[in-house]
Amino acid sequence: MTTQSIKLMTLGLYRKTSPARRTGTLRKGRVEALRGVGGATLRCTDGTLWVTVQGDTHDYVLTQGQTLAVPNPGKVLVSGTGSYQV
Repeated sequence: MTTQSIKLMTLGLYRKTSPARRTGTLRKGRVEALRGVGGATLRCTDGTLWVTVQGDTHDYVLTQGQTLAVPNPGKVLVSGTGSYQV
C-alpha cells in the first residue's frame, strides 16, 4: 500500500470495493449475451431464465432465487422473462 493510499484512507476517500455486479432485465423475445463471466455465479432474481453457455452441451432453466456457477469463460446467452445478477 502506498503512502498516498494511506492518506486517502485516513480522509475516508479510499476504499476497496468488490467487482461491480452486472444486472439485467429481459422481456419476452430478448436475448442477452454476457462475456467475461466465467467462474462467476449467475442468479435469477425474478421470473424464469433460459441460459446457454458456450462449450456446454446443456441448457439451464433458472427460476427466481436459483443460481448457476458459470463453468467456463465462453459467451453466456440469457433469454426468458425475468431479471438476473452476475
